[in-house]
Amino acid sequence: MLNNDYNFIFAKPLNHLKMIKNISTLTLICTAVIAISSCSSSTKDKPADTTITKTETTVTVPAKSENAPETVDYSVMPDSAILGKAREALVKVTSASSMELKDAEGKATGSELTLNLQVTNKSTLEAKKFFSVSSSDARLELDNGTSITGRESSGNTNPEPEASSQAVWSFQLPPNASPKKLNFFLDGTRVSVGLSKK
Repeated sequence: MLNNDYNFIFAKPLNHLKMIKNISTLTLICTAVIAISSCSSSTKDKPADTTITKTETTVTVPAKSENAPETVDYSVMPDSAILGKAREALVKVTSASSMELKDAEGKATGSELTLNLQVTNKSTLEAKKFFSVSSSDARLELDNGTSITGRESSGNTNPEPEASSQAVWSFQLPPNASPKKLNFFLDGTRVSVGLSKK
């Protein structure tokens, strides 16, 4: 009998401890669920940000000044010339334009013609032909019957074999004169390309 009384006395506190442990765990889980749901609901309660930002960019185009230089674009026909006894030099005029020049009083003093060139050395690496198409050897014929020489503003016209180079040539035109034809010279050969206003 003593054994049964002993189990009876100690069995109840063990059940109560299990029950308290289960209630504590359940309370902790409920508290965590409430905390998480309250955090997520606090962001849902706020209204969505519906602010729209509008930016405007204003571009002003300056009116053409009366003293602004006049520019003229030219067509080049044909746009390429093959030079040299072995036909090793290919010169292509990629663009041509002139800008009117004026003095301090606004009086026209002529214009400057600018030519952008691409020069290709068509010789092979084995042949190793080198050349230079010089702006001082070229002649620009004008519509008034005169011819003028130019100068190389930038770049070079002496590419390596199987390579190309870029150059910019400039010619100072007298007042009331327009370019008519550009003559290239190299190694005893001569090729002309015509220029006309676009």
